[in-house]
This record gives sequence, C-alpha cells and structure tokens, in this order.
Amino acid sequence: MNPTKRIIICCDGTWNQPDIDPTNVVKLVRSIEPVAADGTQQVVFYDQGVGTGSKSDKLLGGAFGKGLAKNMLDCYRFLVHNYHEGDEIYTFGFSRGAYTSRAFAGFVYAIGLMKKSRLEQLPKAYQYYRTEPRKRPPSSYDDNPRPNIRMVGVWDTVGALGAPTPLLGRFTKPWVGFFNTHISPIIEYAYQALALDEQRTTFRPDLWTGTVEPHQTVEQCWFRGVHSDIGGGYKESGLSDIALFWMVGKAQDLGLEVDTDYLRHICHPNPNMAAHDSFSTGYKLLEKLKVKPLIRNVYGEQEDERTRPLNVTIHDTVMTAIRSGHYLPQNFDFPFPEEVVDQPESDHDYHERRHETRHTVNHVEAEVALAPDAQPLSCELLDYSLKGGVRIRTNQPIQAGAKVQIASDFFDPTEAVCVWTKEQDHGLAFEKAA
Repeated sequence: MNPTKRIIICCDGTWNQPDIDPTNVVKLVRSIEPVAADGTQQVVFYDQGVGTGSKSDKLLGGAFGKGLAKNMLDCYRFLVHNYHEGDEIYTFGFSRGAYTSRAFAGFVYAIGLMKKSRLEQLPKAYQYYRTEPRKRPPSSYDDNPRPNIRMVGVWDTVGALGAPTPLLGRFTKPWVGFFNTHISPIIEYAYQALALDEQRTTFRPDLWTGTVEPHQTVEQCWFRGVHSDIGGGYKESGLSDIALFWMVGKAQDLGLEVDTDYLRHICHPNPNMAAHDSFSTGYKLLEKLKVKPLIRNVYGEQEDERTRPLNVTIHDTVMTAIRSGHYLPQNFDFPFPEEVVDQPESDHDYHERRHETRHTVNHVEAEVALAPDAQPLSCELLDYSLKGGVRIRTNQPIQAGAKVQIASDFFDPTEAVCVWTKEQDHGLAFEKAA
C-alpha cells in the first residue's frame, strides 16, 4: 500500500549556508522529487541550522547551541501542520542538524502528535520533553497518536555542544543535550555516517546505543575523512559525496525518490581524495592551551552494554585505501582489514557495495580456547560478523597473533586469530576470513 505522501524533514549543521558550498543535506533536499513516479507527493521541510544568521547568532549558535530547541520545534510544527494518517516520515541531518533530527524523532515519541489547535501549549510540551524520562509525570500526551518514522538518516551527529571545555559543556547540557543515545521505538530504519579522522574534542560523535527491536534496522558506517568530509560543506566534496550516495541508496531502498541525474551531475565521489584539515585557527589555539585532540573510538567508549554502539560497519572505500597503502587510520580499535568482509549486494544507481553488519549483543557468553586441547574459558561476546570475526571481553590475557578457538550460540566452534588487544577487549578474526 502506497503512503498518502512522504514528509521529509531535513536539518543542516552549524554555520552551514545552503548557497555556499552545499552540504549533503542541501544536495539531498534539492534532489528529492516533488512527486514520485507512482503519484505519491514528497513534501520537504529544510531547516538551515544554528549559527547561520548575524555574527552574534554565529557565536551563540556555534559555541552554545543557541537555537537548537527552536529548530527542533519548527520541524515538529511542520509535521503537525502537514501530517495525515498513512503518511511516511523521513528525517535527515548533519552535525548539529543530525542532533536536531534525532531530537525531533525523540520529541515525536515523547509527545506524540498534538492537535493544531493545541500548538500554543508547545513550550509546555517541550519542558515535559526536557524532563528526564523517569521523572516525567503522567500527562495528556499519552493519548496522542505516535506515527512511525520510516527513516532517520544522519551524518556525524554532534550532540555535545560546541563549547570546548567540560565546564561549558555541563552548563549547556540541560538546554538541549541527549538524555541517552537509544533508538526511539517509533523509528523503523536508522542510518548514520561517521568520520574516522575528525579529532576536534568539541565534535565528539553520538552513536546510537542500547538495543534494536525486531522491527528496527540500524547501521552506523565509518568513512574516511573529517566531519565535513562526511556531511559536506567543502568545495572539494569527493569524500562527502561517497557518504551522500550511501545515504541516498538507503533511502531509495525504502521508497524515497530522488533525481539521480541531478546528483550524478553535481557529485563526484573520489575515494582517493585527501581528507581535509578541520583544525582552523581557533581550534589550533585550543591545542596550544593543551586541549588534547580526540581520537575517535570506532566501537564507542564501551563502558558497559548500555553504551556499546549498535551495528557498526566500515565502508569498503576505507578498506580499499588501507589495502592500497594510501591510508592508515589512527583509531586504536579500528578493525584490521581481515575483520571486515565485503558483502556484495544488488547494484545501486551508484554501484555501492556494503559490508556484512557487525551485530552488537549484550550479556552473551562465549567460550575461547587458547590451545587445541586447552580447557575453554568463559568470555563475553561484544559483537560479531559471521564472515569476519568477533570482539570479546575476558580477564584472560590473549596475545596479538595468538590462534584460538571461539564458540557461542551464534556460530559453531571456529578457529580465529587475535589481531588486536586493549586491556580486557580483544579482536578475533576468523581464520577463513583472514
């Protein structure tokens, strides 16, 4: 059954202006067909992002996130004014706009769809939303309809505000920060493109964590480059166009129709392009003030199962660059090429190739034997790829290069080799994939 129409909410990043070096959000907005081939209308709302107005707006929006709440509520008002039962909802965002997009989805889940006649109560609803979920009182919002969101697609979510010190970060957190990075139950498909090489401390990425419901699909894919090499905004957009095509392909699979001729005309993916230097004069000053760069963790902070990122993948252009000797990621937990196995699928308009998703699991025990006749030791399985390898946590030291046998409920006993180790965490590549 075709949707009544598609509503596409698009949120741009900090300081991004659509007519100057367009971001991936702008390119996507301009490519969306107003009417699909089957007659379905596709209605687009574009939010320009914070820090795009006056000099004071640039300062307050960039440093403190001023305007994020207004932008999110503008998206919500548009949805309330235009939604009809049966419509499909998509939302896309980059940087702070990615935060706005995800907050918008969370707001729809928390509040539901208010009646147009009640929109004057929106400030009160926002205060309810900003209350920690376990402290929210019973409310009339419980009776509001909560439509599913077909897809959330974001490039490099930055939820932490731009203030470059922990003190200012704590000061601004109550205004807009995430309570958690879990997927809202109303989201059906969630995709995020992430920057491997971004090192600014104020651009700490927010990966989705928690659990995935049976009706949900989540993928978080790492690409080569810095923040705007993923979300766009540079004149030289060879790297960001790769992440754009990846995201567009996901949306096309779900039914969103775009002008592919237009995208081919304006986009020129170049996997061999050098990543940009994102450290401007201001950020270089922070270095002199001993603010250390942040090397991103591919698999997140890994403090416990609640903070483990969901279904992380590495884009094949990254692995190709590594194998060719043109690229060496600095991320301490980056998987060796043997750990990530290409999983070809049917050709897209953009001839994308994808990887088998690494599945995140919680509280799952596995057994690892350090020698053929050795007694298996209990360990915790963190995630796995059936054709690639696993990550485990164990108190037993395992040396890099050691051959082991690993078994769990998800796969038969399999020979593997330890390709990296950090404290209690170890990366094992299945020998058949190595």
